[in-house]
Amino acid sequence: MDDLNHLLRREQEELLRAQSASRVSSRTAHQGPAQRYARLIRDHRLPYRLKKVDGSTHFNPFPFGPLGNHA
Repeated sequence: MDDLNHLLRREQEELLRAQSASRVSSRTAHQGPAQRYARLIRDHRLPYRLKKVDGSTHFNPFPFGPLGNHA
């Protein structure tokens, strides 16, 4: 099992790279790994993104939308 902090850091790096990418192809290239890290974080033995009763999570990795756009 991977270190949770490592997974969180790598996911954040990929999200930031996707957000700052100037081309759609670059953005897409970084969103894939970010989603894979998100799945590993979700399935980690130390849950970090537990679902609340209303279906939301305690931590939202996309507070402004997946590309940093204000939702």
